[in-house]
Amino acid sequence: MISKNKTLSDLGETGIIRLIQGKSPHELPSYVKKGIDDDCAVLETASNRVLLVTTDTLIEGIHFTGRTISAEALGWKALAVNISDIAAMGGAQQTAFLSIALRPDSQASFLESFMAGFNALAGKTGVVLAGGDTVESPSFAAITITLLGDCLPEHVVYRSGARAGDDVWVTGPLGNAAAGLFLLQNKEAGAPSEYDALVRAHQKPMPLFKLGRALAEGGLVHAMIDISDGISKDLGHVCEQSGVGAVLEAASIPLSSDLSRLAAEMGKNPLDWALHGGEDYALLFTASPADKAKIESLTAKLSGSPATRVGAIVREDGISLVYHEGKVPLEPCGYLHFSKPRE
Repeated sequence: MISKNKTLSDLGETGIIRLIQGKSPHELPSYVKKGIDDDCAVLETASNRVLLVTTDTLIEGIHFTGRTISAEALGWKALAVNISDIAAMGGAQQTAFLSIALRPDSQASFLESFMAGFNALAGKTGVVLAGGDTVESPSFAAITITLLGDCLPEHVVYRSGARAGDDVWVTGPLGNAAAGLFLLQNKEAGAPSEYDALVRAHQKPMPLFKLGRALAEGGLVHAMIDISDGISKDLGHVCEQSGVGAVLEAASIPLSSDLSRLAAEMGKNPLDWALHGGEDYALLFTASPADKAKIESLTAKLSGSPATRVGAIVREDGISLVYHEGKVPLEPCGYLHFSKPRE
């Protein structure tokens, strides 16, 4: 255990690498021929499978602050967002590479807690940390994880496979993460302890890695994406790459009772959180209406509750949201990088 007052400057780069290495499993799987401690990791791949690679970066002040997430939860979440990407392709997560930039006066205990959260999820999901980089940052923390996975070529699910007539499904509920962030950022809102599920959805999302793979292997989905920036934006990616449009049913969007209660107390529209909030890391996918019963059965078995049909894919461009009163265009209002800061 490192002294609470020791900083990263005290450890130095070698000490930081040793800390990370010491908090990682000592026994590597057979496909990792070389992990941390060389210029490159060396991995074996099976010739009949394709390699999946995803990278996500979390920047202090944009994606997280110490006020809204602990170091331990940040380690979990940094890995979770990458696993969710692999799940959305129908693959199996395997090997991670962690690059982390921290201020030299950061407490070494921060890194220790970060690794505890990272390794907690890695242990649940079979991910092995095989390398990365550590650098000094003069002002803010930056965390980048590259995750490798694999899949049989015929099981890879792309965003571009949606077809007119498909049902649109989500694993839900949606909006909990955005509502949890709202709670943590606004003291006038209810106490976070009264909404544990919302706060947990923001801080420690559980990627649906078993479900994504099962949907792909079962040949049940035509297109799939994880909901990281909000359904309004992420469904837009599917539609754009598939050359189709979509109609969503407002009444069908799955909302948790906690989210609805908080929205009522705060005078908010719960659909705003569900449609545009992002960071749910649920799966959005399209599938043939003929497979409705199979999808409901499989998703209930693997995630505890069935996925929800929320609309349909249409030939016309654009996304519409249908209310009882009529239909309105749904604009992609999820988080946009290089635009105004997230509020």
